[in-house]
This record gives sequence, C-alpha cells and structure tokens, in this order.
Amino acid sequence: MRILLVKLRHIGDALLMTPTVQAVKEAYPDAQIDVILRAGTESILSGCPSINKIYTTASPEKSKRSSGVLWKDLQMLAAIRREKYDVAIDLGNNDRGRIIVSLSGAKKRCANSHLYQIGWPWKFLLTHLGQSEWSIIHRAVADFLNVKDFLELPQQEPGPQIFEKSETHAPPIALAPGKPLVIFHPGTRWQRKRWNENHWVTLGAALIAQNHQIIISVGPDPEEIALGQRLVQAIGTGCISTEGKTQWHHLAWLLYHSRLFVGVDTAAMHLAAATGTPTVALFGPDSDARNWSPWKTPHRLIHFNSDEASTLQEVLTASAGFLAPLPLNS
Repeated sequence: MRILLVKLRHIGDALLMTPTVQAVKEAYPDAQIDVILRAGTESILSGCPSINKIYTTASPEKSKRSSGVLWKDLQMLAAIRREKYDVAIDLGNNDRGRIIVSLSGAKKRCANSHLYQIGWPWKFLLTHLGQSEWSIIHRAVADFLNVKDFLELPQQEPGPQIFEKSETHAPPIALAPGKPLVIFHPGTRWQRKRWNENHWVTLGAALIAQNHQIIISVGPDPEEIALGQRLVQAIGTGCISTEGKTQWHHLAWLLYHSRLFVGVDTAAMHLAAATGTPTVALFGPDSDARNWSPWKTPHRLIHFNSDEASTLQEVLTASAGFLAPLPLNS
C-alpha cells in the first residue's frame, strides 16, 4: 500500500504527526508512507524512520516563499501522481492541502469535513470525507482520528511522538564535563508567548547553584540569538547558548542527555516530549494546552500572563520536583 499524508502547518505540527505515522506503520508494516509538509518544517522529521519520503510545498511564512513556488508545486504534483498512491489524506484542514490531495491521483482522496463543511468543488474532487471532531482535542489525537476515519488502525489512541535517539548527533558547542544539563528554550516569534527575561535569569542562577549547566536553545533568527546572548550574560558562568548553530537532530541529542527542559509553547517543547525529557511548559495567555500541551512525557503546565510575576515560583517548584535526587534504592 502507498499512503500519502499531507499536513501544511508549522514545525511543531509536523512533529505531532509522528505518532500517527507510527500507528499506520504498525498497522501496515509493508506500506510506503510519504508526507507533504511546508518547506522549512521537514528537518524535524529526520528522527522518524517510518517515513519513506518527504515532499515540500510553499513555506508557511510568505516572506520565505520564492518566485518559483508555483513551478515547484507543479513538479511535486507530477511526482506524487507518478507514485499512484492508494490513499491520500489531508491533515492540515486547509484549502492548499485539499487541493494537493484532490490532484494527487490517489484512489482514495480524503479530508475532514467536521469543522469546515466541505462543499463544491471538494465534494467532486475528494472521494471520502471524515467527520472526526478535531478542534478541541490534542493535535496528536486529531491527526490520529482523522487518519482512522479512512484506514483501519487497531489502536484507540496514538503513542508518543517519534525522534529516535539513533538519529541524533552531538551539537557543535562545548559542554562542561560532568555537569547535568538543563535546556531552556525562551524564544518564539510570537512575542505574546514569551516569558519575562528576568524570570529566566533567576531560574538559571538557581539551577546553576545546584551544579547544573544551562543550555539556552535558540533558533537562527537574529533576534532569538540576541535573546540567548542576553540571558547568557545575565546568568553568567555555567550557562551557554546554542547561538542558532544547532539543527533539530542536535537539539534532540541535547534533550536525550538532559535532566529537564523548560520552555515556551514551541516546536522545541514538542521535541522535548518526543525524547521523553521531563518538561516544564510555559503557556502564555492565548496558548491552548488542550491542543498543544507536551504529549506523553512527564510535564508540568504553567500558565502565565505577560505581566504575571507569580509564575516564577511555580516554575522553580516544578523544576525542583523534576530535578529532585532519586531515592538511593531506586
């Protein structure tokens, strides 16, 4: 069987699809499972070997789209039509994904019609419509149910996210030998999701006093790199930044070797869940934990408003709980 999954969303959404990919692979071990994603989101799936091939279409950010996007999309459509897929399923619940599925040439062309009622022309271009409710549940479950509408899956819910340890690589940064690692991920392009910088400094200083090394994880955006540099300078010795030099497979390596991840609602938080790293997840005033909380990893959710100081003590307490010494007889 040849199966095509289309999810044209952001980076974290791509990783949240991996439990469903794994469920499909377990149900159909000989199947070829290919996916189509937004350009720039594909590398976070490098730790999911159940995916055979990844195609990409236009970046989610219009500023990153080149003038040749249409031509590249036509080439991609030609390539997927040559594959003669048995099933193509849109998981992104948007028109661009439905267009690709409709034109894929697959025998079964599927999309969800629960929230966005599908009318003309989709009813003529798609062969199957699902009705699973996906808007108020976790996105990992939403993907699973949307696929389960069209493929027989024996599981009742998806497993954990996938980023296999064997697919990770040590990052190009110098780590202090012998010190347990804690990863901070403070940056996000959405300013409203950010936690107070002074709180990060206080938290970092407290953990360094307990002999941990703090790694500030930041992406390649210059503003994020500057944020990491400010925090390193303020926290002091024992804290370093990735300076935007790490890829997802590097960050996954760091997470597999860390005792704790503290971060805002981003793809890095979902990668921490994929590696099983205990997580303190900071959710701002408009982040919906029903949809985006860390999936199937030990975690504490901390909700905050941009001007809220009380969350610092909550984060300190949650971090201490995860970092408490193990009993001698454990």
